[in-house]
Amino acid sequence: MCQEILKSINELAELKLLCKKKADLLNHFQSCKSLELEKIWTCLHKILEEHICPEKLNYDEANSTLLFKEENDRQYLLTCISFVLTYMQHLETVEKKRKYTQMEESFQALFYKLTEIQFMLSDKEVRVQFGKCLLHMCELNLKESEFSGRVRINLLLFFLWKGCSIEGKTADISKLKKYKDFCKYIKWGVSERTTDSFYVLCSYALNLPKFYENPDGKAFLSYVWSQSESIAFHLFNKFVHNTVILPYDNITHYSQVIYSTWKNCPDDMRATLEMQIQYLVHFALKCPIKVAARFRSLLSIFHTNKGDTNINRLIFKIYDPLIWRNLMSPNWKIRFNATCIFQHIFPVVDPCVKSVNYLQEMEKAYSALFELSEDGNACVLQAAAKCICYVLNELWEIINEEKRITLLDVVINKLLRGKHDNVKNEVIIGLHEMAKNKKMNQHFLHLFNRIKHLINDKCLRVRKNFVHLIIQLNNHMNIDFFNQIDYNDLVKRITKDFFTFNIQCCVKKLSCMKQENHEKINNNEICDFLKMSSNLITHSIWICDIKEQAKKCINLLNEYPALMICVSKFSTNWKLTDRYKLASVLFEITNAKLREDENSSLLMEESSYVDWCNNTRGNITIKERKGKEETDSIIGYKIWNDPNLNRKYVRYSSLLICVANFLKPKNEEEMELCGSEEIQDFLKLHFAENYFLNSINTAMQPFYFKLLKYLNLNHDDYLVIHKYGRKELNSLYTLKNEHTCYNFIIPLFYKWGLLNAFVKKHMQFLNVSIEFIFSQIDTNAKGTPDNIAAPPPNVGENASLGGDSGDGSAGDSDCSGDGERGCKRRRTTQPEKQAVDTMDGVMWKESKTKDMHINNEKELNALIFLSLIVKKKKYHHMMFKGFPQIVYNFTYKFSFFLFYIFEKISLNEFVLPPHFISPYYEEKEKHMDIIELVLYDKKKIKGYMYLYISFFYFFNSFSTQNKLPYEWDILIQNVAKSIKLISSIKFKNEMEIITMNMQDREARNRDGDFSGTTEQRSKWTSHIFSILHLITYFLDMVEYAVAMKKLTIDDADFNEFVKNIFLFCKCYQIVCEDIEESQKVYCKTWRRISTFLLFILNFDYYEKRTETKLMILNTFFLFTCETIPMKYIEEIMKRYTSVIKQKEILYNFLQNFHKNNVVIHYMKEGQINNIKSAIDIVLTQRDKAKK
Repeated sequence: MCQEILKSINELAELKLLCKKKADLLNHFQSCKSLELEKIWTCLHKILEEHICPEKLNYDEANSTLLFKEENDRQYLLTCISFVLTYMQHLETVEKKRKYTQMEESFQALFYKLTEIQFMLSDKEVRVQFGKCLLHMCELNLKESEFSGRVRINLLLFFLWKGCSIEGKTADISKLKKYKDFCKYIKWGVSERTTDSFYVLCSYALNLPKFYENPDGKAFLSYVWSQSESIAFHLFNKFVHNTVILPYDNITHYSQVIYSTWKNCPDDMRATLEMQIQYLVHFALKCPIKVAARFRSLLSIFHTNKGDTNINRLIFKIYDPLIWRNLMSPNWKIRFNATCIFQHIFPVVDPCVKSVNYLQEMEKAYSALFELSEDGNACVLQAAAKCICYVLNELWEIINEEKRITLLDVVINKLLRGKHDNVKNEVIIGLHEMAKNKKMNQHFLHLFNRIKHLINDKCLRVRKNFVHLIIQLNNHMNIDFFNQIDYNDLVKRITKDFFTFNIQCCVKKLSCMKQENHEKINNNEICDFLKMSSNLITHSIWICDIKEQAKKCINLLNEYPALMICVSKFSTNWKLTDRYKLASVLFEITNAKLREDENSSLLMEESSYVDWCNNTRGNITIKERKGKEETDSIIGYKIWNDPNLNRKYVRYSSLLICVANFLKPKNEEEMELCGSEEIQDFLKLHFAENYFLNSINTAMQPFYFKLLKYLNLNHDDYLVIHKYGRKELNSLYTLKNEHTCYNFIIPLFYKWGLLNAFVKKHMQFLNVSIEFIFSQIDTNAKGTPDNIAAPPPNVGENASLGGDSGDGSAGDSDCSGDGERGCKRRRTTQPEKQAVDTMDGVMWKESKTKDMHINNEKELNALIFLSLIVKKKKYHHMMFKGFPQIVYNFTYKFSFFLFYIFEKISLNEFVLPPHFISPYYEEKEKHMDIIELVLYDKKKIKGYMYLYISFFYFFNSFSTQNKLPYEWDILIQNVAKSIKLISSIKFKNEMEIITMNMQDREARNRDGDFSGTTEQRSKWTSHIFSILHLITYFLDMVEYAVAMKKLTIDDADFNEFVKNIFLFCKCYQIVCEDIEESQKVYCKTWRRISTFLLFILNFDYYEKRTETKLMILNTFFLFTCETIPMKYIEEIMKRYTSVIKQKEILYNFLQNFHKNNVVIHYMKEGQINNIKSAIDIVLTQRDKAKK
């Protein structure tokens, strides 16, 4: 038998076959004698060394890995381990006949070699297989020896390695706890491979949350820590290092490890552990504040368990020599850290001291509190305030009456009346915690009059926390403290804060939107004060009957409508049924008031309203009336000249908004309750539908419609409102009802499930329109016969989607027309046109004009409607899931359309007819070709650009999340190429355009002495205006691509880019006859470029490129005209000063610009003076900073 095994050992294949026949191998081991086994292990050891010799191993220095060069050698090692494992199983059966198991010396030598090689190799399979051998061996009753000790240490190392590995499981960490007693075999402090490996793995385990968060992992680490000074200090050093960089929430687990170690350590290690805890206390006192807070959190487990006598002794032993002198340290940061600790360990008295000495020690602690309250540093005072409030709350029953009164007096009269907002805020938070203690409630009855002035404190946080305190007292004591506060002062204060918070919210959103840092905006934090304030006010409203509630709400709304809206929106302490009852009463009151004669104008239909307005507006010009109507359409409501009518409009519209807010469910539970039969019957009974029908086309209609989101209509009334809503959505092109559609009709149709049909229809027309625009690129390059781009085909409501697949051109198919007016007419050739008689020709032109008008309306309507839809995220799935091909097709083709337009403009010099610049030039404009842009209407340009950028942004994110196979890189490349194309545009007569005196041109225009016919000027004005519009809207796309890191700006020449935009603007000023309009366009362009530059130059790429920044700033100055208000230039200068880090270079540039007349000799005097004044302000601030 022995010979057969020896023969098999020599060859890998035979050894594998032998190991597979496990039963036969076990029988062979059973029949082998001791000498035969010695021979087997010696032979196996010798052959194994041949397979694992250094020549057969490969070390990768870059990855620090050691692996076999040949797979056969690796397989031999694995088979050898499997052979040994089978022998272990054999010993398990034999052991039952023996007291213990003793391994042969040759086997021990083999096992040492296997241990060595598995340590060295970077082979997980080998290590796991060998671990099984170790586990089987440790389950044997091995005779105590150096060999058995090494086996047990190696088993610990195996489980420690496996627990720390990526694939480590909880069971592996649990086995460490089971075999932790094997630690006694480790030679602590002796530098050898097993000991060093154990130290490294234990310190590595402190880096792994999955290890130290596991209860068994904590138990193992604390056990190891308490075994020896050597491992204790090794782990402590790693422990301290990790505490500084650890996520703050994970410090709790470290705290439990150190606490368990101290609590369970043997007596000979207790002094070492207490020394280490004292080191932690030193760190909590002497480190910087943020780092010290981490160590304070680490020690908090000892502070929270100070009821234990042993812990009390430890606290006194460690803290008593340190805390008192650190509380009086000249360094305020150390005083702050010491005060924060003192709060939790107060009063630091020896638990073994006698009663007389105990009182003396307590007096010492109280004296420290009083001295801290006199500190001159605001941060230390804040910590002292927190400490005193904490002591009063926790030790209220222990502290004698005299000390209580004295400490409360310090808190109320000294800390609360100080000048530091952070201290007052900390006191209010402390009082809020004290209010939860029922034994202190009676004291608040006497204290409240002394602190109620805080409702008007200048600090927002103080006011917010004070309102929170009042609500807490109301809930705990059932006493209405609200009545003890001056109601008018409270309302004024909260109203002001309501507006302030809304403004801050908008400012934060706008400032963060460019960078897409929406995580900076915390809506819960912004609304926190409003919610608490609303709940405080409603507390005094809902305690009375329903009529009194309605009366109080109306009185509040008459004085402060914004506040009442805030209350209805944010209050959370009103039940749904109570809100609905109040809403029904307020709705009834509103309807009754609106139908009184003096308020009847608010419910006039639009035609009657116009007639009424004509009789009441007095002498108002047509231009003013038109401007007023435009304003009404933008802001969504009417403004009358009669101030009384305005007040009533605000009052009743606010009342309807409050009713809508009361009807709106606040949470999922309320949403479920709203669907109940009882609630629906209540709504049908109290919210009569005729009021909503009568409000259609009136000033109050938007506010009535706001309620419809929470009501269900009968079929007939539903059809009436549905018909009205369809009419409004199909007439968006009038630009008079965007606000109504976006805020009321679209949400209503979304609730009814009708919005998808409108999205489908308009997406269809958008697809046909972009196909038409794309198909016109080549045509317009050659020029159309009439020099006017034809309109997109007329598409009826029931037309097919056509381009839904994105493959065909819907603009060329007959199905995109509506029968009478299709693509066939548009393809009629010129000879065929000439064949038509004169009358037919006239009729054809009239039909074509009508067709163009209808198509333009539908096109503009589709652009506006989809722009409104894309604004809200909840509507995106209708477009992106339903029509992904159309969305991508539009984005793709419009991207190439822009690229084509910019490429055509940049191919040749941009030539402005010279007779526009000077009347002395001859008129040669008739020989000059203008590149057809297809899009000229500024409303359409705005709509197309808005959808292009919105689709690019939202659909890109949508397709990435849903793994849709669309190509985006080429579209990004188009943006980058377009930037280069715009930057490369060259202008003929550039210097003449820049230096042209606009005042002389304006004077000639007023005298009627201007060059070029009106038709020529109109043509060039439209052309340049369209280019300018396309480029300025394109800036939004550039900003998005850069902000989302989809586009690098390394190669972009933004100096030429900005210069060319300004040159187009200057050309527009030259050719435009309307001086007021040209100035308006210039100012708008100037403001847009200023924000664009501040955005671009704030990126890291320009951080060390100050000269490039200054070059762009120089160009910006050259095109800053005297019409720009001085305050705008100053604002831009301040922002540029903050953007440019290298201040001295900036200041030198500004000084040179100020003095250099060569650069600015052609600039106007007013322009020069404005820029010089702004530079003077910046330089003056620099000089003040130096002083």
